[in-house]
Amino acid sequence: MSAKTNPYDVMVLGAGIVGVSSALELQSRGIATILVDQQSPGLGASFGNSGVIQREAVMPYAMPRDFKTLFTTLMGQNTAARLHLTALPGLLPFFARYWWYSSQENHRKQATSYATLIERCVDAYEHQISGTGAKQYLKPQGILAGFRDDKSFRAAKDEAEYAASHFGIKTSYLENETAIQQAIPHIKNIFSGMVRYHDSITVSDPHALLTELFKKFKILGGEFAKANAFALARAGETYSLIGDSDLVTAKHAVIALGAHAPELTRKFGLKIPMGIKRGYHVHFEQDPQAPLEATFADEKYGFVLTPKAEGIRLTTGAEFAGLLAAPTPKQLEQVIPIAQKLHPLGARIEKTPWMGLRPCMPDMLPIISNMPGHDNLWCAFGHGHQGLTLGPITGVLIADLVMGQQPSIDLAPFAASRFS
Repeated sequence: MSAKTNPYDVMVLGAGIVGVSSALELQSRGIATILVDQQSPGLGASFGNSGVIQREAVMPYAMPRDFKTLFTTLMGQNTAARLHLTALPGLLPFFARYWWYSSQENHRKQATSYATLIERCVDAYEHQISGTGAKQYLKPQGILAGFRDDKSFRAAKDEAEYAASHFGIKTSYLENETAIQQAIPHIKNIFSGMVRYHDSITVSDPHALLTELFKKFKILGGEFAKANAFALARAGETYSLIGDSDLVTAKHAVIALGAHAPELTRKFGLKIPMGIKRGYHVHFEQDPQAPLEATFADEKYGFVLTPKAEGIRLTTGAEFAGLLAAPTPKQLEQVIPIAQKLHPLGARIEKTPWMGLRPCMPDMLPIISNMPGHDNLWCAFGHGHQGLTLGPITGVLIADLVMGQQPSIDLAPFAASRFS
């Protein structure tokens, strides 16, 4: 093994959408960057879930505060959210903070900060995909959310109106069978109404999209190494770890490890109260007589049906479990028959479902900042359900921080120091 002497300005740890976007933005600004991961880019959380750039998602996912939902979740009867009871003791500090921040007053306050990221997500994508073949995977067709009773539909309309008036989100409402059938021709008529979010962009192949960004990073001169990011160490003015063939050193290091980030931040003295939400997906063949062309969510049961390159993707709601707990796709098996009654689905494609990890912060805001007490060590993780949506704008902001430039938004709400 031949040692190199500080050949890179920055090493980015983690090759999901946040890490690849950060590395691409840094390299495009002329900063010598190496991207590091134990596996090939895009095989973690960025690979799955619904695959939507959610421009409408200015209101982060709050914790339900009604006791009926909490009780059914504890009893394993809520298909939208599932909890491993064995993980509950370790999750209680996270849930306590999450509960507090999910009150209407606190939630809307957090949304004011969160929206500053969401509002820039589409522009950041357009900036990063320039010169790539990624545009073929983006479909600006919006998404739909269906509600099975009038009460939940009215509540969703109220929140959509709030988002429209405060953040300029474009919405419309499907309030009768004819309108719903026009939007999704082969759906069964069981919804009281739907909210259409016009600004969202569906991604037909999230992994192919990320691969295009990674190719651009490489064309610009960026490098990639397989290595154990958790071996990161500080030596004088540089950070280093052992790559697949060399000692990798850099002046700056960016932690973009998603759900695994707290394992490394603890090494540098910062304990992150992160909660892990797991999600599952599986694909079904398109029925040629009744194809699905729109993306929609069944809000009661917490699943999404969306057309993808592989077929119709069915994704679940959230499952709270330990980071290393074995997959338990019970939610998926519960909602498959419900989805099959709702819209025609062909044969199931995969026997084993995919599972991904959503790194969720109790205040619903990601961490995009310096690491307290450590020069040139940066944090870019904790994006919850919106890693795909917020990857490129996070990359832009991280590049600003590394270069000592003034970011386009106030990053104080996203500082790691709030957990010091």
